[in-house]
Amino acid sequence: MEKAKFGVAGFPIHFFEEYKKREYIFQWLEQLNLDVIELQCTYGIRMKEEQANLYRDLALKHHIMMTIHAPYYICLASMKPETVKRSQLEIKKAYELAKILGVNRIIFHPGGGFQDRKEGLEQLIAALNEIVPELDSSIHLYPEIGGKVNQLGSLDEIIEICKRVPIAYPCIDFAHLHARELGSMKSKEAMIAVLDKIESELGRDKLLQTHFHVYPVDYTDKGEKVHKAFGDRPEKGQLSLFEEDLEYYPRAEDYINAIKEKRLEPITICEAHNTQDVGAILMKSLYQK
Repeated sequence: MEKAKFGVAGFPIHFFEEYKKREYIFQWLEQLNLDVIELQCTYGIRMKEEQANLYRDLALKHHIMMTIHAPYYICLASMKPETVKRSQLEIKKAYELAKILGVNRIIFHPGGGFQDRKEGLEQLIAALNEIVPELDSSIHLYPEIGGKVNQLGSLDEIIEICKRVPIAYPCIDFAHLHARELGSMKSKEAMIAVLDKIESELGRDKLLQTHFHVYPVDYTDKGEKVHKAFGDRPEKGQLSLFEEDLEYYPRAEDYINAIKEKRLEPITICEAHNTQDVGAILMKSLYQK
């Protein structure tokens, strides 16, 4: 990568205040000096080929990179064989769309549906490796840190998937990690420890190609509760787990300082509540200082 890239998840509310048609998102991001949009295929891979071709052309014209977030209902660890087959099909469809769009990163949630956590992880890895021969190896698949404690997607589980599935690279959602570990990402040093572990276990190359989601989050003892905006502060008594905190974590400054110290130039997507663009601009401005 020539430089770090910063962008948004989906279509921010501020975009629709200026434009009505989604194809103007690329022009809008270029005007904001942002670099990436992560297309959210939440309810399935439904984009028509004509629209995908248009997005590809507009993205090239306005110098915007695209990534894809695969459907949230993908569940490769399910106890139901038919659910696993449908999930494999959705990943294949995401790859087909990625080829049309010119995308080389597909993000997905490892999800739940298992009875035994270790067996669920083994099944997920086997289900992915079963379809690897059918997938374009130039397009990387990114299992994402899960926000809920009872979901697959701990840091160790993401690393294990990336060790054993040849096309898999880590998607480190620092908000999800903070939530599932009940408040672990409160400093630059905590984030550097995560990056060090990825480098130690997966190598420098996979660390350099790690994909990041960064924004603050509220959580409960079950994990992620709701996305917040950078700078949001909890009201007194609102956050029973961490009332001493002055703001929601993770912080943009800690993340930027961590990747600078590790000499990384990653792709970073902001999923801050209704302020994806504001958060992405903040992180990019901090990075460029």
